[in-house]
Amino acid sequence: MTQWHPTQQGTFLVTTNSQGKVPWCTIPSAPKILIDNLIMTRNMHGGCVYAFCVLPDHMHMIMKPGRKELSKFMHSFKRNAMWDIRKIHCCEKPLTSGSGRSRSSAAVIETNEIEAPMFPKWQKGFHDRRIRTHKQYNAVLNYVQHNAFRHGLTGDAYEWPWSSLQFQDLIDPMEVQ
Repeated sequence: MTQWHPTQQGTFLVTTNSQGKVPWCTIPSAPKILIDNLIMTRNMHGGCVYAFCVLPDHMHMIMKPGRKELSKFMHSFKRNAMWDIRKIHCCEKPLTSGSGRSRSSAAVIETNEIEAPMFPKWQKGFHDRRIRTHKQYNAVLNYVQHNAFRHGLTGDAYEWPWSSLQFQDLIDPMEVQ
């Protein structure tokens, strides 16, 4: 079911999290699938993608949903991305979350010494913030592009492989409002 928002059009900073903070977003092939699905959804909806960053347990994007509403854009993106990721990883060892919050791609929930498999899932809904000014846009652009550095995943934001800084050919130019 899609999430309801009073404002469905405009430019947004959107954050979507993995369910249970399971770090599946950067397992092999997942970031490419997420990026491909983001661009496919943009194209299907006539939207714009201005920046993104894929991190182990969440993803940030600055985008405009296009012809359809933000909720429909995100529902389409998340559904299609999960379909493709599960299609590739269905025969591999299931991803699980660990009580110690392990960051390995094959972390395990240990509940009374029993492993409980959990395949990759998105947390329900998403977080969004509407961007209204160039000052806000510049602040969230800096936030998204440098997020991997802030999380300690890289020493240089320009070296993180799953940021729009590495995919400039896919990014839409920001329109002057």
